[in-house]
Amino acid sequence: MQVDVFFKPKTLLKTMSNSRTGYQIIFLDIEMQEMNGIEVARRLRELEKDFLLVFITGYDNYMLESFEVLPFRYVLKPIDSEKLEPILQQIMIELEHHMQYLFYKVGKKHCQLRIRDIVVISSELGRKVRVDLVDKRDAQFYFKLKKLLKLLPNSHFFQINRGIIINMNYITGIIGDQITLENGMTVYISRGNRKKFKQAYTEFSERSMGI
Repeated sequence: MQVDVFFKPKTLLKTMSNSRTGYQIIFLDIEMQEMNGIEVARRLRELEKDFLLVFITGYDNYMLESFEVLPFRYVLKPIDSEKLEPILQQIMIELEHHMQYLFYKVGKKHCQLRIRDIVVISSELGRKVRVDLVDKRDAQFYFKLKKLLKLLPNSHFFQINRGIIINMNYITGIIGDQITLENGMTVYISRGNRKKFKQAYTEFSERSMGI
């Protein structure tokens, strides 16, 4: 793992402008002399969308203002290992979800999908699955749903009924046993999975909020 330290915001912005790879995680102080950390984050998001942003601050009154730049977590000063360790654990879980790929074959062609882009996986015929992605594309190939579930991080994915696996990151609403997803689909939790799903989604939500 490579770690770079920047003492001036403009140096970080210049490096990000010239970099082809970017960073997976950026820890950013909000109170800086050259420019506000939120403004730096805004410019960074224009250059690169796909990184986890952790704000470091001595105050909690910046939280509402900073929502637009999609911070992953906040760390209040002074920083110590007790505060930082759980955040690092949450980052590792999130990076696992971000970086993994699902590999499959269609005929003789080898294909891959980034796991974080999967909204829902459905199977009606037992062996063939349909994967709906966040950009409205879909992929269809032969794979057993039970086997496929084992390849997905259980921190984000849950099989809600016999034929459907969802990515909890794309849930927009839950009413009773009905789940609405970001792509507009409505799916249903089977009676036998309701209790386990409630627990899994509670844990997912707490991680997402940094609880």
